[in-house]
Amino acid sequence: MQLEYYALPLSLDRIMNMQEHPRTTLQQSVLQHLHLLTTTALGEFPADPNFGSNIWDHDFDNVTSAHKLKELIRQSLLGAIQQYEKRLSNIRVELMIIQEELMERRQGFSRVKKKIDISVTGILQSTNERINFKDSFFVGPLSY
Repeated sequence: MQLEYYALPLSLDRIMNMQEHPRTTLQQSVLQHLHLLTTTALGEFPADPNFGSNIWDHDFDNVTSAHKLKELIRQSLLGAIQQYEKRLSNIRVELMIIQEELMERRQGFSRVKKKIDISVTGILQSTNERINFKDSFFVGPLSY
């Protein structure tokens, strides 16, 4: 039996009007779910407060060392993926945290932000196919 996967974001207006919702592949469904896990803050989803990652808990954290922060976020993501993305095995999460200076053209000032580069690899259990997910976020709105 071939399973169907709905594309994100869900189009509730289409569903309410009894129209077909766009479908996607298994691979794309897993990638979309990984993105959803990384962009959802813990406690943000009322039905399951454990869904998501703790990236956003460290948004203003300038005290924790970069190495410790990296490991806290990596462990949170790995745990979330292992718990909520059962279609993957052999999951590996790698992070890189760097500081980037962003120039605001109109305001004429710079902002320093932490950039988190995320790389997740795993094996789709149903097909033994390798999945590679990459994403990056800016956190820490320090400005000067």
